[in-house]
Amino acid sequence: RATRSGAAAPPNTVWPIKDREGYVTVPFAYGSIAVWQGKRAPEFQTHRWHVYLRGASNEDLSPLVERVIFQLHPSFNNPTRVVDQAPFHVTELGWGEFDIGIKVYFHDGTEQGIDLKHQLQLFPKSGEPSMKRPVVHERYDEFVFNQPSEGLMQRIHMCNTRLTVPPGIGSSYTSLEPHFSPNYYHDELLRMQAAQRRVQAETELLKEEFERVDAEYGLLSDEVRRLESGKIPQ
Repeated sequence: RATRSGAAAPPNTVWPIKDREGYVTVPFAYGSIAVWQGKRAPEFQTHRWHVYLRGASNEDLSPLVERVIFQLHPSFNNPTRVVDQAPFHVTELGWGEFDIGIKVYFHDGTEQGIDLKHQLQLFPKSGEPSMKRPVVHERYDEFVFNQPSEGLMQRIHMCNTRLTVPPGIGSSYTSLEPHFSPNYYHDELLRMQAAQRRVQAETELLKEEFERVDAEYGLLSDEVRRLESGKIPQ
């Protein structure tokens, strides 16, 4: 089973993001990596491909994610693949591209499953296929929780360590890591949080200015009413 190792990978100090309204966002990535098997490969096994769901910086999502269901093309044996432990991924051999349904369930029963769809890509957009250059197709997204329970929030914080896979377990997933798309999500989170703090500060200033103007308006309104009634203060 995948393990969490805080010593090997320090926690990400800007993850997850929580805003003032109580929304908590957890960044993640999902996608596929396909490796051409060469000219001698069988006709219907031209590529070995992997589809997966992972933390944006390869954090261990297993404390949060209960299981992931990958729905493959019906031509595969057992096309509904249920993965209930990290790393959440499926490996297969095939020759054609198709859409893969991905459904994510969380440990906290108050949150319903989330549906995703990924288009499996086997061939490069330009040039010839190569056994040395896998075709990587990834997308970054966020799980958004509206005022999560205390238990769910604890699970989210438990995910804040890098996923490590013991030898002999998930070795095919480990081989994928060097090919993951470059991840600038950490820097993006820093920028988002800085922008969020600026917006909050500006909002507070505008609120104070509004209250000041509103108070002045109230005094002026009282003055106007006294003038209109002929009661001019001495």
